[in-house]
Amino acid sequence: MQRKPQKTSPKPKRSASTLSLRTVEAKILTALREGVAQGLGQTDQTNLFNARGAHRARITVGFSGGRDSVALLKSLCVLRDKRTSPIEAIEAIHVHHALSPNANKWARFCRRMAEDLGVEFKVVYVRVKKTGDGVEAAARKARYEALFKAANVFNADMVMTAHHQDDRLETFLIQWMRGAGVDGLATFPVARDVKEEGVRLVRPLMHLPRALLERYLELYQIGWVEDESNADTAYLRNAIRHEVLPVMETIRPGFKEAAARSVELVAQTAQVLGEVAQEDLQKIQTTDRDLSITSLTKLSVARQALVIRAWIESFGLLAPSKAKLDEILRQASLTGNDTKLKIKAGTNMEIRRHAGKLVMRATAGRKTDKTRFETLDWTGPGHYSLAAWGGELVITEVTGDEAGVPESFFKEKLLQVRPRQGGEKLKLYRNRPRKHLKDLYQKAGIAEFDRPNLPLLWSGEDLLFAAGLGMDVRAMTDDSQLRRFKIEWKPDATLLTLMQS
Repeated sequence: MQRKPQKTSPKPKRSASTLSLRTVEAKILTALREGVAQGLGQTDQTNLFNARGAHRARITVGFSGGRDSVALLKSLCVLRDKRTSPIEAIEAIHVHHALSPNANKWARFCRRMAEDLGVEFKVVYVRVKKTGDGVEAAARKARYEALFKAANVFNADMVMTAHHQDDRLETFLIQWMRGAGVDGLATFPVARDVKEEGVRLVRPLMHLPRALLERYLELYQIGWVEDESNADTAYLRNAIRHEVLPVMETIRPGFKEAAARSVELVAQTAQVLGEVAQEDLQKIQTTDRDLSITSLTKLSVARQALVIRAWIESFGLLAPSKAKLDEILRQASLTGNDTKLKIKAGTNMEIRRHAGKLVMRATAGRKTDKTRFETLDWTGPGHYSLAAWGGELVITEVTGDEAGVPESFFKEKLLQVRPRQGGEKLKLYRNRPRKHLKDLYQKAGIAEFDRPNLPLLWSGEDLLFAAGLGMDVRAMTDDSQLRRFKIEWKPDATLLTLMQS
């Protein structure tokens, strides 16, 4: 009789504390190769490591001297010394925050280790400006600014930090406790572009546990410095690390690996939702970067929120809170009067409604009262800056039979820029009567909330020019015996895309 095969239990996974150096280093170097490839924007690692003449990476490493950054720098140097290494040069940057009495000792430790490993080393001193977000956030901001600046000087392809799987799980829990959405719960990717700095930020160890890095240093018998603040559970991250996660490990041993898979799935979901939002945004956004409210409201409420978030972020602003998103959607659907919708977006921007569209407008430094009277000293054609208006008048001479304003209007009368006072009229066409500016602005489709920021140029009591509309034809001539000029209004470059309609 044939015997039934006996069921066998799966072999338990070996803990990091029992792994050999060869095994541990292989795991870390594999992660580094993938990180370097992503940092260089490569999808085919075969070409990256084997092709002759392939671009090799210059890497700036954030080097605190702690366990994780020591493991990262050591393993990068091992990879650098391989025959088929993808690394050209490594620079270690130690950011000195001056927040600990041991800060100088840490810097000396890092310098010695960098010298032993044969990498360039710099200490960057920063001053941590305390903000409402706390010391941790301020120190992190200062640290990254220093790293990106150093990377640009080093001509680095990427900045690497030693964040690992445990860091990602801690960040997930912090974001969850703060009520973050999918983007926040996704924490940080392995690599992302930092566009304002022109460099990539790479975290190659993100899928490796802290215990593996500890084992790596133990096998190499390498020490590290310990920041005493890491034991202070007054900081939320430390409280989670020392008090919450150990309890969870007791309840469900080995849960971190499963939890890491969940975080990765959340990250994938966030990516898909971001792609959907971009597709929707392209469909309903006008050429002037405005949003059609009619098209927006045809989407489900959840997709409307995604589009609004993507639209706001496209202006370089931080994503709004859920409460603000809900308020934007509520007002967009209920407000019939264009002048009523006004929601602050960031420090210097606001969301308004005009002609059935949501529009973004700049507000910084723009005076809205009726005291902006500026007298211009006529010096001939050129650019006349109007700082209070956020732009300049460009006056150029015309030639041939082109009509323009004679120079006498600029030289013989007081030339002054004024805001609207009410009742002004302008004649834009010779065969049509003068019309009130209000009517002309309406016909031109210029939003009521934009009109106070459009200057009027007067010659004595003659209105020569209204920004957004044009010159008064009664002041113009095509007499070739006279010097003639045309007038244009140019808003500041940063406002061009926001002020056009």
